[in-house]
Amino acid sequence: MGEIAELVKKVQMALTEEAHVSVWMNFLRNKHAETHRHSVRVAMLGEVMATSMELAEKERTHLVRGCFLHDIGKSFVPVHILDQQEPLSEDQWNILKMHPVIGAELAKDFPGIDAVVTDIIRYHHERWNGTGYPYGLQGENIPLLARVCSVIDAFDAMLSSRPYRRQTTLEQAKQELSACSGTQFDPGVVEQFLRLTDLQLIV
Repeated sequence: MGEIAELVKKVQMALTEEAHVSVWMNFLRNKHAETHRHSVRVAMLGEVMATSMELAEKERTHLVRGCFLHDIGKSFVPVHILDQQEPLSEDQWNILKMHPVIGAELAKDFPGIDAVVTDIIRYHHERWNGTGYPYGLQGENIPLLARVCSVIDAFDAMLSSRPYRRQTTLEQAKQELSACSGTQFDPGVVEQFLRLTDLQLIV
């Protein structure tokens, strides 16, 4: 548990370094606490994944910050859409699909947040096979760190209880990542992620 506490401390220090980040993430926390908690968990997993991938310090910081801010655009999505139990209407879905673009445009004006981080935010819902959004990018045209965030984001979402679906078990989430490897997700990233041995401690 000491290692987890140290990880939390390290991530928190990286995430609160810029005042603009804190202001907007506090806004998101007040608007939709679960999205904020999800963002923190995704950032923690981003730190673990960065270590596993042996990323350089700058890339590690980019990944953690991008993971933390990936859903910042949901600050502008109505809460009733985020919490709706029944299927979204086409108009509601179109609004939700704008959150990566809105988030990237918002974050690009934060001091200390560069294009690598905003690319993670902008492209984290793109899919390996080109069926994602908002641009329908495919394969390695999607920035690597965005592909990493995509896997982490989906993994944590599956383990979280949402109004519109029940959470899965850890093993079910791993199986779903494997099933979607090569279609939704970069196969190499999925393979690397599933090799992590401390997922149970973090989630």
